[in-house]
Amino acid sequence: MATSRVPSRRSVAVGSWNPSGAQQRTVLLTESLGGAPAAAELLGVSPGKLSRWMNGAESPGVDAWRTIIDLDYALARAQMIWGREAAVQWILGSNAHLGGARPVDVLRNGGTAEIIDALDAAQSGAF
Repeated sequence: MATSRVPSRRSVAVGSWNPSGAQQRTVLLTESLGGAPAAAELLGVSPGKLSRWMNGAESPGVDAWRTIIDLDYALARAQMIWGREAAVQWILGSNAHLGGARPVDVLRNGGTAEIIDALDAAQSGAF
């Protein structure tokens, strides 16, 4: 049986992103965050750019797309632990497991593994 190789995040070309997938994921993330102002702030983009992503007029670039996916995952994990409002507060708040950094800032700088570790620690009760 032949096996297929899944491309790494770094090897996927910009043009290979699925625009409708990006649009749908952006809409879902925006809803999870309680609206466009919060989502735009967390993603580090203007509300206008976020609106264009949501209506399909533009697609996020590779770095923004990764941030959307990583933030969506982290937020979903946090919501499983604390619920929506507390999860958003956790994403925005200072975190001892991250050396006092805000999880959203760590995510924007590519620290997805650190965020997962912090969520694992929180879930196990090691705040």
